[in-house]
Amino acid sequence: MNSMNILVTGGAGYIGSACVKELVNLGFNVFVVDNLSKGKRELIDCSAKFYEIDLTKRADLEKVFLENKIDAVIHFAAYKAVEESMENAVKYSDNIIGAINLLNCMVKFNTKRIIFSSTAAVYGMPKTEKVDENTETKPINFYGFTKLEIEKILEWYNKIHKIEYIALRYFNVAGDANLNYVDPNAKNIFPIIMEVLTGKREKLLVFGDDYETKDGTCIRDYIDINDLVDAHILALNSKYCGIINLGSGNGYSVKELIRIFEEVSGKTIPFEIAGRRAGDSACLIASNFKAKEILCWFPKRTLKQMVESTYLAYKNNNLLKE
Repeated sequence: MNSMNILVTGGAGYIGSACVKELVNLGFNVFVVDNLSKGKRELIDCSAKFYEIDLTKRADLEKVFLENKIDAVIHFAAYKAVEESMENAVKYSDNIIGAINLLNCMVKFNTKRIIFSSTAAVYGMPKTEKVDENTETKPINFYGFTKLEIEKILEWYNKIHKIEYIALRYFNVAGDANLNYVDPNAKNIFPIIMEVLTGKREKLLVFGDDYETKDGTCIRDYIDINDLVDAHILALNSKYCGIINLGSGNGYSVKELIRIFEEVSGKTIPFEIAGRRAGDSACLIASNFKAKEILCWFPKRTLKQMVESTYLAYKNNNLLKE
């Protein structure tokens, strides 16, 4: 089984590189495509064959399929900054163009399976606290829209070209996969808190403390990157076709997260309450029932373990002053 040839797009990124490492460990033959706009070449396992290619260049992408018989694709490559997507639709439409080019190559070269990296952003601001796969999809940013559009395209390519797919809708991915990853362009709360601890930022801005939650701050579902990678391997070996949420099923407030970072670091994290951000839901927690039922996937790592591995990654990069 593990002599399969797997193409990983975005394999030099935070999640992609972690997945590539695990695929290599399991004996798969791995081919990586990344344009290195944000990914780092040194994160790619040296056993994987690397192509520096942008998915919008279909002719370049075809060469990868021409040179290697690709059995399945794991598609991570995408621009993913929510705020930026609301300022630059031209750039973010490349998410859709790249996915179509990839699927067209799969059709041409008879590759029949793809695991797609989707997002909880497709739900927008759901009315329910626990979000399952049947919750209404109503993205409130262009990034979420591009991911939902790709899901719909996958559904049509399945009907017309028999391409089997699983779209994994991630909640908040965190932690480190022993690659000592440091986010070069922090947009998410874990790396932002780490930038406060390294002195790169003066304080953390907490957007709103007047939500109807236990302490007034937003509640989010965090999933460990290692658990996420496990889900992709299970999805690769699954015969299922469709959409699956990936989250821990537990919610933590921003203030609770700050407290865990303080406990792990032994330092106080200065923060300031700022106004609410447009488009932030008060509470977003995944129902992971389907992932458990279909993939036999269970999240193993706690929020504290995610914080500890993140802290260690920054420490190993000599970014923390003792």
